[in-house]
Amino acid sequence: INIILTGIAVSDMLTMLSYLVYAIHFRIVYGINDEHGKYTYGWSMFLAFHICLTLTTYTISIWLGVCMSVVRYMYISTLGNRPPGTDDRRSCILVVVVFLLSIIAYTPQYAFMSVHPVSPNSTEVYRIKSIDIRSKDRSPLETAFVWIFIVVGKWIPSILIIVFGILLVCTLHKSKKRTEKLKGAQTKARLKQHTRTTVMLLVIILMYIISELPQTVVLVEGVASDDFLNYILLGDTIDMVCLINNSVNIILYCAMSKQFRDMLWASLCCIFHISDPKKYRSVQTTITNASP
Repeated sequence: INIILTGIAVSDMLTMLSYLVYAIHFRIVYGINDEHGKYTYGWSMFLAFHICLTLTTYTISIWLGVCMSVVRYMYISTLGNRPPGTDDRRSCILVVVVFLLSIIAYTPQYAFMSVHPVSPNSTEVYRIKSIDIRSKDRSPLETAFVWIFIVVGKWIPSILIIVFGILLVCTLHKSKKRTEKLKGAQTKARLKQHTRTTVMLLVIILMYIISELPQTVVLVEGVASDDFLNYILLGDTIDMVCLINNSVNIILYCAMSKQFRDMLWASLCCIFHISDPKKYRSVQTTITNASP
């Protein structure tokens, strides 16, 4: 689970960093209608990169959320009786596969993306040409990509994450009943730990459902009816909900996983050259125990 959480954290970090640069330049430094200096060739290229990156990272995050719910469900179903290291290896493979397949799936979007000047005589303002999901004049290839984006990037992962979220709740309830019949402090402590971890995972799954399901419904409705009024009206709100989800995830990871907290703290200590008090206490205890 921690490896998958790390993959989601990397994806969310890339999304937020790209959005930070986008918001500063396109929303804060320049007004909404100010084009001079806002859409230069360099910044238009960045905007094209930002669109491709965020589409890819959103898809990576939602599919890693699906993988996380599947892995947790399998772990609870088997009562954690697996050889050590097996889950770690599988989780690493899952993360790599999700990253690679998401990049491959959006290759048509990368290929269609281009930057060109507004007019042949103007070199100050540039525009991006890409697959417009709201356009009615799409080619068959562009229409196929739009449906691949909706089905593979939104529809299927949303359904899977709901299904395995329900299965997690049912399995956790059964596991709790089964464990309550057993006696022993170790059994109760293990149940408490599993319950806490699973509940936090369910919170993360719920955040994904809240942020992705409305967008999926609006997109399917718009493409099926060629009426994107609801998508246009709710687009900024949906994007804001997705960004809030990305921002909250890191807090949930730290609350859920002690290993994640320890690794984050160790990384911060390494970056900012801070002495780690935990490491100091560990070394001090070792020296004390070793002394005659």
